[in-house]
This record gives sequence, structure tokens and C-alpha cells, in this order.
Amino acid sequence: METIAFFEKKVNLTPKDLNKLKTSTIEELVLEKAKKSIENKCSEQGFVLPGSVTLLSRSMGYFEAARFTGDAVYYAKLQGQVIYPADGVKVVGQVIRKNKMGLYVNYRDAIRIQVPRDLHLGNEDYEAVQIGNMVEVEIKRSKFQINDDFILASGLFLSNQSNSGTVTNTNSVNKANIIEGDGEGEVKKEQEQEENILNTGEEEEFEEEEEQAENEVDIINPQMGGDNDSDNNSDNSSSDEESDENEDEESDFDSEEDDENED
Repeated sequence: METIAFFEKKVNLTPKDLNKLKTSTIEELVLEKAKKSIENKCSEQGFVLPGSVTLLSRSMGYFEAARFTGDAVYYAKLQGQVIYPADGVKVVGQVIRKNKMGLYVNYRDAIRIQVPRDLHLGNEDYEAVQIGNMVEVEIKRSKFQINDDFILASGLFLSNQSNSGTVTNTNSVNKANIIEGDGEGEVKKEQEQEENILNTGEEEEFEEEEEQAENEVDIINPQMGGDNDSDNNSDNSSSDEESDENEDEESDFDSEEDDENED
């Protein structure tokens, strides 16, 4: 399907192009002009692949009579790679559209293949195809005109080439999930360590506060004990005084009774 083609083109170099002769050669200017005119579009021999055209030879330049444009005309022989699809050719392309009409497959930006849905009713593989999948199709018919941007073709669906890719993608997703899980586990471990450090710090501060409170209680208790002793001493002294007074009263009362008895 991909072959080498030869072209003969008439190339016109304008005075503006000829000003580039200070830095470029005639061959480079002719090739640049020829690439712009035939590459990445359809020619009479098929779709010309970009970057494949080379210059084989060129003629002597001349100025056309009675044109008065100032263009220098060259005839060049060129060689390039072209794609020309034939009936029964199998290609692998990317699905760029999917609708009720069917699939629209792109092959190397050179061929757009229509895959009708009516020809694949009941085909589960066909129904499972999504946009972006790589599928294998068989080209049946194609058409194009000169200077078209691509070749339009119709074909049949053969297989979905993205099935193996989905397996690898799922494996990579699982690996990514495992890595993310490990990262989350490490984050949780770090958080637990920070919480443990904070808890131990709080426990130490609480213990220090308890020790300070106990020391304050120990300092206050002796003072309270001394106050209680002084109170007890004062109470004892007052009780002694009361007992002495009672004894004096009793002795006075006894002496009065003795006096009465004597009388």
C-alpha cells in the first residue's frame, strides 16, 4: 500500500524567494516550494506522506515571456512516499468517532475509513469499541481527488487491538493504587507518631502539674497544723483557767458553809 512515487513539478520562485539566496541554494528553495505544493495531501498517485519528498534534479531557471511577474521558473523531478489503498488491505487505525452510523477510523492522517454499523449487527467486539481504541479494519473501497486532505475509504471491522492495552493499563492502575496505598499508610504512621508524641508530652505536663499541686499541699498542711496546735494550746489554757476559777469558787463556798456551821 505504501510505495515510492516520482513527480515532475513546475516550481516558480518569486523575487522574494530569490532574496533567500544569501543563505540558501537554488536546490533548497526549489525543494521547499515543492514540498509545500505536494506533501501532506493527495496527488494523482495517492496520499504523499509528509517529510518524504526529495529532489532528484532540476532544470535551468528561466523567466517567462510576456508575464512580467519576475518569477524564475524551474522544472523539478521529485521522489516521495505515497499511500494508495487497495481492496482487501488490512490496516490498524485509531477510532476518532463513533455514532449510530458506525465507526470513523483514522490511519496515519492519510486515510479516513468508515466502518458501517449495519454490517456488524450482533458483534460484541464491535459494540465494545470506544473512541481512542486501536482497531484492525479491512479496506474495501476508497476514493480521493487531487489536493484532498485525506483519502476517504470504507471497510470492515476485524478486531479490537486495544484489548491487550487495557490489561496493561489495569495492571498499571493497580500498581499506582498500591503505591498510593503505601503512601497513605506512611502518612498515617507519621500522624500516629505525632499523636503519640503529643500525648506523651501532655501526660508529662499533667504529671508535673500533679507533683506541683502535691508539693503545695505539703507546704500548706504544716502551716495549718501549726495553727491548729496554737488553737489547741489556747483552748487548753482557757480550760485550765476555767477549772481554776471553779476550784476557787468551790473553796469559797466550802469556807462559807464552815462558817455557818460554826455559828
